[in-house]
Amino acid sequence: TDVFDAASIEALLQRWERVLAAMVADAGQRLSAIDVLDPAERLRLDELGRRSVLTRPADTTGSVPVLFAAQVARTPEAVAVTFEGSSLSYRELDEASNRLAHLLVESGAGPGRFVALLLPRSAEAVVAMLGVLKAGAAYVPIDPAVPVAR
Repeated sequence: TDVFDAASIEALLQRWERVLAAMVADAGQRLSAIDVLDPAERLRLDELGRRSVLTRPADTTGSVPVLFAAQVARTPEAVAVTFEGSSLSYRELDEASNRLAHLLVESGAGPGRFVALLLPRSAEAVVAMLGVLKAGAAYVPIDPAVPVAR
């Protein structure tokens, strides 16, 4: 046909047969519990979707500031942020966010504290987010385009 090739139709028929066989084997089983894929299809999708990467435990040793510092060390002059024709290298972003982090800590920001960021989309917004994280605080982004009533 114009929409499906013969192999696709055959695969759909095999899936339909698996669903029917599972329903006959256990009529009380929920449809969502039936695996329509055969092991080869499941393996192929797992490889395409990089399931091993998605299902492994998260690396809890790397916070955003730690991972960012590693990137700065690897590629200090590479472009980190580009916005409306201007850009910052990783080194420049690191230096600017460090300055802000120091100011925030002097103002009382730190672990367990929240810092509201009322900024439009910009390179400066990225500096601010990273600076807050480097200070150990959490940022609360507030979009200035959202009506005040919200």
